[in-house]
Amino acid sequence: MHIMEIESLNSIEPSDAKYVISKNRGIYFWFDRKTDSLVYIGIAVGVGGLRRRIVSQHLNPKYLEYRTIKHTEKDHFQLSNAVKRLSKDNKTVRKGIDKSAFRKSIGRMLKLKPGNETVEYIVNNLYVKTHESEDITAIKLLEEKLISEYQPKFNTTHKHKNA
Repeated sequence: MHIMEIESLNSIEPSDAKYVISKNRGIYFWFDRKTDSLVYIGIAVGVGGLRRRIVSQHLNPKYLEYRTIKHTEKDHFQLSNAVKRLSKDNKTVRKGIDKSAFRKSIGRMLKLKPGNETVEYIVNNLYVKTHESEDITAIKLLEEKLISEYQPKFNTTHKHKNA
């Protein structure tokens, strides 16, 4: 798949995603609305496929990571602006930051608060295109190859490998 093929896919506005995106597995591409530049490539290979990954995770402000073991120094800004909630025993305040790698990357790069602020950025500035495929191995290989080739700014893995 080349950029011309990606560009020929249908554009989906985040506000329409839950009505349009299927539950099939596949690969998806986020584009900047102003520049039409490719900014992130991801895959959806789990239960619920593309709809779950995009709608329930990337576009859901409540999809947050509260496990401190998953927080790193790179998350300093989001942690200092974390969504707080009480633990189940009502004794400890827990800090939540963006859980999806895509939103986490946006939050880190643009210094956006977790949850509503990163989701609002996506909704207001990006659109998505999807390509369905049930071949998980092929999807993973394609993601790695395309990230390596196009170097989308919000991807953090596969960027320094040869295409």
